[in-house]
Amino acid sequence: MHKPKFVAHRGLSLHAPENTVASFELAGRSGFWGIECDTYCTTDGHWIVHHDRTVDRMTDGTGKTKDFAFDDIRKLNIVSGVDIEAYPGLRIPTLGEVLDICKKYGMHAFIEIEEYHHDDNLKELVRLVDRHGMLGNSSFICFDSGSLHKVRAINRQVPLGYLTDKAPSEADEALAERLKPAFLDYDYRSIAPEDVRKLAAKGIDVSIWTVNSREAAEPFIESGVGYITTDTLLMDKE
Repeated sequence: MHKPKFVAHRGLSLHAPENTVASFELAGRSGFWGIECDTYCTTDGHWIVHHDRTVDRMTDGTGKTKDFAFDDIRKLNIVSGVDIEAYPGLRIPTLGEVLDICKKYGMHAFIEIEEYHHDDNLKELVRLVDRHGMLGNSSFICFDSGSLHKVRAINRQVPLGYLTDKAPSEADEALAERLKPAFLDYDYRSIAPEDVRKLAAKGIDVSIWTVNSREAAEPFIESGVGYITTDTLLMDKE
């Protein structure tokens, strides 16, 4: 049977606070093929890793994530997340720190582009990944196809993933063709295993998120899904 590649969602986020050095280190020690992380660009051009549009839920600060300067966002403390008491002193990590963890453990990085200020930020994002020696072991993913087209114009080889929570469509297939090398990255609740088979037959890789039970994952594994993003240790249950 085809075996998918497992991706730790925001790091191993059911076992350590999401999108932190601790969660990514834990994913690496647990043997994940890759990790997914969410990225924003600060007002002064630095890329950091955080999921929400604001810092309110995860930190002791308030405000929109993209509106912070780098030094200010790095002063915030992570105060929420799984087993937070076991991980004192956590801060919002830089993308560079996360990439270094990936390199240390040989993990692929699914880098989700959240918010940035202007197109030059995307050029710096690609340069940053290259400087850390991870351009050949990373993919950029995004819900916004326009941003993916901009990344493709910057670099012709890096894999791109189009994120969507809608049912598969011919437009998705056309987008994957225009962006290739590219894959389609679906909320697993919006796609059926038979859709995965049909796309695979057309040479289009499919990724699904966020799957946290083996029962939910199994039909997609049988259908030939390429990647499964998860918060937990699904691959240990094979």
